[in-house]
Amino acid sequence: MAAMFPRIRKFVKQMVISIIVFHGSYVIIRLTSSEKRELTANSFYLFDVSRSPVYELILLSQLTGFVFYGVMFFDLWGLYATFICIACSQLEKLRAKLLDIRQKDDVAEEDSGAETDQEEEEEEQGLVQTSQRVFLHMQKQLNDCIRHHQQIIRFMNAMEDTLNPVLLGLFFIAMTSICLSAFSIVMNLGDAMPIIQSAVICGAMMFLLFAFCRLGEELTHHATSIGDAVWNSNWVGTPVSFQGCLILITATANKKFCLTAGKFVSVSNNTMVNIFNQTMSFFMFLLKMKDRPNLDQHQESTAT
Repeated sequence: MAAMFPRIRKFVKQMVISIIVFHGSYVIIRLTSSEKRELTANSFYLFDVSRSPVYELILLSQLTGFVFYGVMFFDLWGLYATFICIACSQLEKLRAKLLDIRQKDDVAEEDSGAETDQEEEEEEQGLVQTSQRVFLHMQKQLNDCIRHHQQIIRFMNAMEDTLNPVLLGLFFIAMTSICLSAFSIVMNLGDAMPIIQSAVICGAMMFLLFAFCRLGEELTHHATSIGDAVWNSNWVGTPVSFQGCLILITATANKKFCLTAGKFVSVSNNTMVNIFNQTMSFFMFLLKMKDRPNLDQHQESTAT
């Protein structure tokens, strides 16, 4: 996960440039291809917006708002992805340290056995002292792992407390944009430009939800994998106190950690799939409601 840091920066930069270029091209085509004074987005105002300088001010505000929200969404995702990668890279480091404890112990025991060339009693005493010294070293390594694990958990809890209201607002805005885009697509069937604009916005919001939820799922997976690392750490034959510390790490890792949006919606693959399913259901419902008057007229004409 540490290798993802330069990729995140490159991806965010490319996405911001791409969305600005795409929307800029769309605005130029829309404004130049229409004889009327069109706005960059379908909107409704209680006053006449075709007169100057009202038209120019509203057009400028729409362009500024689009650039602001586009940069805000993708830059926020970049910051969020950076936090996730920091936590996941530390969890990977902790998992490697846990798996490495016993391996160093085996090497130390082999070296200590090869170096003892004295009599049998002295050899036995030397092996016992070596074993105790090795287990003390293992316990020290495990204590460092426990402290490292607690620091990672504190960081993840602080990240959850900080980001959950932000994620709630982002999920609300994204879901609202998806619903309004679906409504705009259904109501503008036959008009290519509004459909393209709404479809792009809907796709961008879905992709953004996918990016947030996928990283949240990755963090949950990494946090749970610490328990598997403990189980695979060759703990058989270690002192009871050492095994008790391993049980402590396992019990902490088994408490499933999951980022949430507002403390009631998990940022996970399940949430992403549910949102996509509800979006498709809403879109099909709108299509059915739009076609219903035509069906009623057809039934009336058939009955007569």
